[in-house]
Amino acid sequence: MQIRHKNSKPRVRDAKVQVDSSRVFVSKKERLKARQAKNVVTESEVFLAEAPIDNVWVHKHYPPQKHSVEDALKLHKAFAEPDMLNNEDGLFHLIMKLDFTTKKQTKFIGNIRHTVLLPHEFPYGTPPAILVLCKSEEHLNLASSLGAHTFGTPAEITKLITNGVISPKDFQHVISTADCGNEILPLRSHFRDKYPQRAKGNLSLDLKGMWNLFHNGYTYESHKITEGQGSLQVPLGLVKQPIEELVENFTTYIDSVCQHRSIALGPFIQSIKVVAPPSPEEFLLRVEEYVPGYKNEEVDSDEEEAAQAGA
Repeated sequence: MQIRHKNSKPRVRDAKVQVDSSRVFVSKKERLKARQAKNVVTESEVFLAEAPIDNVWVHKHYPPQKHSVEDALKLHKAFAEPDMLNNEDGLFHLIMKLDFTTKKQTKFIGNIRHTVLLPHEFPYGTPPAILVLCKSEEHLNLASSLGAHTFGTPAEITKLITNGVISPKDFQHVISTADCGNEILPLRSHFRDKYPQRAKGNLSLDLKGMWNLFHNGYTYESHKITEGQGSLQVPLGLVKQPIEELVENFTTYIDSVCQHRSIALGPFIQSIKVVAPPSPEEFLLRVEEYVPGYKNEEVDSDEEEAAQAGA
């Protein structure tokens, strides 16, 4: 038989230990918020004014200055003169920040990829490798005369891919005539994002028009920074091109990029910078003057319904 004795010693609670606040776990999100709040306070204390009164100033003492696209191009052209950077054969680029959010907090737009014909062409990169799928004798002869390196019927191309003679990765673009629409279905898993579709402009009976778009056009593709934000860089033109031509190319890009997101969700492009490597200067544009969604534009009811459906 087991006998249990009552403990006569009084219970004493442990003394409260002072917790070191520096060692308390803080989530990454909370640290980021604290850092951003600290930066805002610091910047507001450092800035001397909203804008400098001279044409030379210390950047850290003023908020980033915004320019019109014409002024930004003029400033870059001044830096590119022979007695400075001597970069008149250089290229202008646009760097855009994109908003991939939707009306649902947990749903985001995917990366965008599109090809656009600019009103004023300029030499950039190497000609893209284009795979042409067609089956009529007329289209096969046309593909050959256009200079297509690889072309053929869907059955022939399927056999070449299956035997490892060619790889879909070898081609930047895949175009197909509309009469091959059903026959190229087995190739969908091989081409993935490059698979011909009417909406993308690479499935049509106008083989010459498709070739002109993808051979002479400029293809842009965004990259995700976070789930809700992306970056896009596109070539605008040569430094020595007239400003009027560069502005027309700029407008074409803006119109093309903004088509990938409904205006009912707000402005797609959050910021635009003009750069001209090797110059370190980056000129920020007044994005609200060029991108739809910043002003009180009337939103079409169909666009609003499409945005709600997409969200």
